[in-house]
Amino acid sequence: MKINWQNKEIIRIKIKNKHLSKFLFEDGSLSRLIQDKFDGTFHIDLINESWITPMPYEKKVLSLRDNEISFIRESYLNCNNKKLVYARTVIPRQTLKKKNQNLTRLGKKPLGEILFSSDKIIRSNINYARIPQSSELHSRAKGNYNISSSLYSRQSIFYIKNKPLLVFEVFLPDIIQ
Repeated sequence: MKINWQNKEIIRIKIKNKHLSKFLFEDGSLSRLIQDKFDGTFHIDLINESWITPMPYEKKVLSLRDNEISFIRESYLNCNNKKLVYARTVIPRQTLKKKNQNLTRLGKKPLGEILFSSDKIIRSNINYARIPQSSELHSRAKGNYNISSSLYSRQSIFYIKNKPLLVFEVFLPDIIQ
């Protein structure tokens, strides 16, 4: 099923939960906001860091060829052992030239620490969507958890010296409790 990505003005009307809105519409580092708003221990639960083929939608957004692989990082942002956000980052090979190689070795370090630490890194407009249960992104986000509802997500393209990387953040049910 196709995901209907929309701008902030359109999706804001549909969001009724103010707690979710606070996180969904954050312009800065989501990791930092979680650390500020939740008492307890924040950590990154790394799912995957590897060179693989992006999903078809990701290839389209990043203008990648069909057979082109990218470095993909998947993780959960946790606080007090609760999974709050599923994060997926797609970094094309062209973006990882020279000084950007460190993006393949983040491990449990938040990506936001790099992306929001330099004024030379530019973020495009953030798009938002309600992710249906039938989508691959929903399946990846829920992992082994029983989540029987759609989930809200946002996507951004960041540019490092005009080279793109795509970030998805899917908000899991525990973030609004």
